[in-house]
Amino acid sequence: MLMHVKKSPWVTLLSAVTLSLSTAGYAQDTTQLEVSGTLTKPSCTAHFPTSQTIDIPKTNLNSLKSDITDWTDVALDFQCVTGSQVLVRFSAGNGSFDSSTLRTTLDRLGLKTRLSDMTSTARVMDLKLGEQLVLPVEDTQLKLQLSVRPVKTGTELPAIGSYSSTLLMEITYL
Repeated sequence: MLMHVKKSPWVTLLSAVTLSLSTAGYAQDTTQLEVSGTLTKPSCTAHFPTSQTIDIPKTNLNSLKSDITDWTDVALDFQCVTGSQVLVRFSAGNGSFDSSTLRTTLDRLGLKTRLSDMTSTARVMDLKLGEQLVLPVEDTQLKLQLSVRPVKTGTELPAIGSYSSTLLMEITYL
């Protein structure tokens, strides 16, 4: 027995609209993700101010000419969790003459930089401006000493006067 069902165009349209509005008729546009985490204190604490002014003693032109200027030292001490690492990078804020000499505001005068690990025995490290150093903390203390000294950067001596320079230090604790 053969049966024909005749539908009106309105019934067909109404059925299509109903199917398109049902939740089974389309995919959801939004997804919800739950994100959680835990904040902990850093593995190290720095025991020096975040911004410092270092006054270099007066230097005469004869000392500068003879390259016998004195180093000025700044202590950079850290208290850490055993087994931590301290990553440091020193960058020249006003530019540099080479990988270890900062530019100053006086032409032909630079500041030579040096970094020493003073934790157990004084050991001069290979400091290159702009490069990151990875320093393992074997116990709970890391004692660094940053040193700077004025140097002439050309064959002629610089003019007499006051000068300044900026050294930026980036620290990451692991």
